[in-house]
Amino acid sequence: MKTSKENKSLKFEEAIEQLETTVEQMENDQLPLDQLILRYEEGMKLVQFCQEKLSEAEQKIEILTQTQKSEAKLKSDAEELELQ
Repeated sequence: MKTSKENKSLKFEEAIEQLETTVEQMENDQLPLDQLILRYEEGMKLVQFCQEKLSEAEQKIEILTQTQKSEAKLKSDAEELELQ
């Protein structure tokens, strides 16, 4: 698991891969309890990171969608004024 400083350069896809690896290790039933707890903590940090990245992407999409709708409305209004 990367440190929080390294997480800034971590990509969503890399985090998902790390999370999948962590889950596989936990499901292996070969880890002692203390290692399971560490993996769980790592997994929770990765889940939080992924949720934040998804939220950021959702916000960007919402902004782009609203911008596009506003531009379309302005274009429609301008065309309407030209017809008058």
